[in-house]
Amino acid sequence: MQVLKQHIREAEELWLLPLLNHCNNLFTEVFLPSHDHLHHYRVWSYAKDLMLMLAESGRRISPELPQQLILAAFFHDTGLIYTHDEKHGLESRRLCEEFFRKGDHPVPEGFPEILDAIEHHDDKSFRMGSITGEPELQILRLLSTSDDLDAFGYTGIYRYAEIYLCRRISPKELPVRILENLNNRFNNLKSIFGPLTHFIDRQEIRYWITYEFYLGLSEANAAETERPDWKRELIRVFQDGIHRKENLLKQERLLPELEHEREIQHFFMLIDEENSIQA
Repeated sequence: MQVLKQHIREAEELWLLPLLNHCNNLFTEVFLPSHDHLHHYRVWSYAKDLMLMLAESGRRISPELPQQLILAAFFHDTGLIYTHDEKHGLESRRLCEEFFRKGDHPVPEGFPEILDAIEHHDDKSFRMGSITGEPELQILRLLSTSDDLDAFGYTGIYRYAEIYLCRRISPKELPVRILENLNNRFNNLKSIFGPLTHFIDRQEIRYWITYEFYLGLSEANAAETERPDWKRELIRVFQDGIHRKENLLKQERLLPELEHEREIQHFFMLIDEENSIQA
C-alpha cells in the first residue's frame, strides 16, 4: 500500500499541475462547467481512491498505473471543447496525442492503452466485466468508473442536465434519457466492482440521489398543469445559467428570482457540501 501511495505521489508531482493547467486552458473559451478542469480533477480523485481500495482488497496495481490514469483522467472529456456529442472521446484522444506530439514530455509507458481508454471511456460496450479481467482494459475500466462516480449525487444532477441541455435535448425529455444512462452507469459499476460490496453500497446511496430527482422530475412534468414543482423550476435555473454563462457550481453563483427559493437554495447548499468534500 505504501508503495502505491508513493507511485501516486510521484505521478502527481510530475503531472498534476501541468495537466490541470492544460485542461483549464482548453476550457477557457468553452462554457461547460459540468465537464471542465475541475470535473477532470474530481475524476482523478476518484481514480486514486479506486486504486487504493483495490490494493487494500489484495489486487495488484502496476507501478505504471497511477501515471497512466492521471493522464487518461485529465484528457478523457477534453474533446467536449469541439463537440458535445457522445463520441467526444475520439476528439479527446486526438488532443492527448497532440499534447505529446509537441515533444515537451516523454511518451509514457502504455500510451496506446491510455489513448484507447480516453477514446472509449463513454462506450458501455467496452466496460462490462470484472476489474480482474483483461489487463489491457484495466485503465479503461478504472477511468470509466471514476467518470461514472462523478455522475452520481447532487453534482450529478447538474452535470446530466447541463450536458443534455447543451445537446439540445428538451427539458421534458431529460428524465427518460438521463435515467437510462444513469442505470447503465450503475450497472457497469456493479459489473466491474461487484465483489467490493461496501463500496457498491456507498455509491448506491449517491446513485439514488440522482435517480430519485429525475424520477420526481418525470412525475412533475406529467402533472405540470395540476401543480408547480421545484424540480421543474431548477431545470429552468440550469437553462438560465447556460444562457447567461453563469457557473452554477461556484458558491458565488447568481440565481434569478425563484418561486421555490427554499428548495432550490437547499439543493445548491448540498452541491457545495459535495464539492467541499471532493476539494
